Amino acid sequence: MDHYLFLLKKFLGNLLMPVPVTLLLLLWALLLLLRRKTRWLGIIVVLLATALLFVASYAPLSNQYIAPFETRIPSYQKDQTPVDYIAVLGSWHQSVADQPVTSELSSTAIVRLAEGIRIYRLNPGSQLIFTGFKGIGKDPVSYPEKLRELAIALGVPATDILIFNGPRDTMEEAEVIARNVPKASLVVVTTAVHMPRALDLFHRAGLDPIPAPTEHLSKPFKSWWTFPTGKTLEHSEYWAHERLGLLWVKLTGQVKEYFDKD
Repeated sequence: MDHYLFLLKKFLGNLLMPVPVTLLLLLWALLLLLRRKTRWLGIIVVLLATALLFVASYAPLSNQYIAPFETRIPSYQKDQTPVDYIAVLGSWHQSVADQPVTSELSSTAIVRLAEGIRIYRLNPGSQLIFTGFKGIGKDPVSYPEKLRELAIALGVPATDILIFNGPRDTMEEAEVIARNVPKASLVVVTTAVHMPRALDLFHRAGLDPIPAPTEHLSKPFKSWWTFPTGKTLEHSEYWAHERLGLLWVKLTGQVKEYFDKD
């Protein structure tokens, strides 16, 4: 049952993004426009799809809903208490024989790793934790193994790296870390917009980690005179993914209501 719920979550998560929703609206509008009686409704649906695409790809507007979500949790600041472990949560990769490891890992993975190494160097004696799975297509190298390869290339000793293969999502990452390092002081590194859901799931697993959000998507803008961009659309999709993720864990009872204060 868990496997089918996981597949359903992935399917709905991909379907309910701005681009697929816009395309579905346009398809519906086309069907409406083909009939004289429903052309007025088709025009309204076209306008709705256009408005959705504009709001999702126009930075001054997208920042209005992304920034409050990201700034709820401050970035990591070293205090007097050292930490034992820095968990860098998973992203994705694809092994390609003739490409460097920096091209095989996603940009999100590299940013999270860089922040994890920064915090690792601020806490002598700590260890990095990498989690994840092999991914789609039975990649010969798992995500945490690929992340370890880059971390070693950047000067982190192999003895200071722990990897846990298998977790497919954040809930499973939290559970496997809780089983292996249940009482240690822990920092969790992930993308800022993902941090609220990650904290929810780590709290449910019985851990109380120090958050270290990174890869903030919203940036201050100086003018409203700018064009919509695909990069902004990507940021909006990430935000939508996290909003749906929080809704999913509440509907499925995975977490107690902890963070969402909208």
